[in-house]
Amino acid sequence: MRLVLRSVMLLAASATARAQMPGAPVLQNAWAAPGIVGAVNVAAGDGSTYAAAASWGSASGRLQLSGGFGVRSRSGAGSKSVYGVRLALPFGRSASAIGFGAFAGVGATSSAAANSPDSVASTTVIPIGVAIGWRVAVGATRGFSVYATPSYVFLTGGDSSTGLVRTAIGVDLGVARNIGITAGVEFGQSHTRTRGGPTGTLYGVGISYAVGRR
Repeated sequence: MRLVLRSVMLLAASATARAQMPGAPVLQNAWAAPGIVGAVNVAAGDGSTYAAAASWGSASGRLQLSGGFGVRSRSGAGSKSVYGVRLALPFGRSASAIGFGAFAGVGATSSAAANSPDSVASTTVIPIGVAIGWRVAVGATRGFSVYATPSYVFLTGGDSSTGLVRTAIGVDLGVARNIGITAGVEFGQSHTRTRGGPTGTLYGVGISYAVGRR
């Protein structure tokens, strides 16, 4: 069982390459997969966001760096680019079923046109939080993990800034040795849209591919 957790579950524990982008939930698992993982992600709840991301994990699984870029569309405000990076530090043992870690990131949107009704919502978000997860193997090549990521989110939009307490719950599913699916939801304190959001609950789903043999 320990061998399965060390090999098979490395993908399920870090299935989607994550980065911090406005409009997307902050989903960060408690484990990191060594090597490179690429992903496509879709988020909703405060407009819609379509993005591509990639992550790199150290051979020890003690460090993960993620980055992503996409487009966010909001009603009455058109579309703007979003981008972000995140650093995660898993602390648990690589073979354990229960893990924990810490992370921090920064993300932003492109500036809106001066005459846009959303012009003050060119947002920068800086989340700092922890990740707590549980994982289990299913057969020889599949598995899943469930995790929670409470965080404090420093947010700026327009001429104001604020701090919000938010929590996300996610599920990573390893459907094959190199392919994973992630789904999650984020909720907590909100901010007005004209001040940058988030205005409520955010949802996200992603599909990922781990480069190289596992």
